[in-house]
Amino acid sequence: MLASLLNLPPAEGDDFELLFAIYVVAVGFLLWAYVLAGQVWVERHSVRYMTEKGEQRVSGFWGELFLFTACTIVVVVALAFTSVDFTDLFVRNAGAVALGFLAVFLIYLVYAFSVVRAAKNEGKDKAYQAHLRNAYCAYAVYSVIFFACGALVVTLLGFEFYADKTVFDAQSLDILNTLAKAEAASRNGAVGATLAYVEDANGGVAMATNTLQDQMNPTFVFAACVFALNVLLVATPVKNVFLKGAAAITQVTTAIAIGGMILMGLLVYFGSYAVLIENALGMIAAVRPDPELGLWEETKRFNEIVVQLNQRRNLLGFAGAISGEGSGVALFAGGIQFAAERATGGDKGAKKSGI
Repeated sequence: MLASLLNLPPAEGDDFELLFAIYVVAVGFLLWAYVLAGQVWVERHSVRYMTEKGEQRVSGFWGELFLFTACTIVVVVALAFTSVDFTDLFVRNAGAVALGFLAVFLIYLVYAFSVVRAAKNEGKDKAYQAHLRNAYCAYAVYSVIFFACGALVVTLLGFEFYADKTVFDAQSLDILNTLAKAEAASRNGAVGATLAYVEDANGGVAMATNTLQDQMNPTFVFAACVFALNVLLVATPVKNVFLKGAAAITQVTTAIAIGGMILMGLLVYFGSYAVLIENALGMIAAVRPDPELGLWEETKRFNEIVVQLNQRRNLLGFAGAISGEGSGVALFAGGIQFAAERATGGDKGAKKSGI
């Protein structure tokens, strides 16, 4: 139905329908948790903001709904930037997904009951403890789905990274095959054909570089989304929903985003890019025109190609090569997060209690 309404391919329509169903279930359990918690969470998880009448409060449900919706949008962005069939992936790995959900659910329940015990040790009455216990049982399901959204994005990026690497490896093989033809032409003394093959291989390297941009763009866009979410946690009243402060969340997720970009970049560089450039330079060196032939134009062009490849070979050249539109978005979003953290002083307004 969604595919026909939005004019999407059937596979993408199925993905978004499944994602929407998961979103509805998660929001339902989130709302149920706040209903079961009653006044307990109204006191501890309210979104506070100032007006002319003084401090006002809104249920933390709205703050968490806003944040979860933003995180769901990140998943939608990941689906848009990848070619992975989410529904098929979910169905084929249903057993593993169920076990993962169960494991995280049990871990969260252990944490939840530790919170209830802490409330008991602080002298809270049984009604207070019952509200906490009931709320956390429902909230555990929501939390597992929230965790699954993050895991899903990482999984989608991983599959897309592998798919793009396969494309790049195929392009690399074509380039090296072209240079092998250049070597054969050079042995036969066909200087013009040799240079033509080298030119073709150089163009192939440029095209393969565009593939690397496609390979890194989802990572950059994901990082930009993380930075944007952190701005919500730092610079809006949503930060008051979290007991242990939004600063810890922003620091961890920012580190993951930056670390992910660096890790993916290094994997691409050492696993694919540097290998191609080194092999290409080695093969091109074997077909260098003999200066004694006096073919100065061919020799000049040959040297220009070698210089270009050497410039691309170092890390700075590689960074420039993979800097597509995604890197600019990530840099801009990261700058906004940095400015927001400095302007607001982190999460001074966030609660520090553990319950």
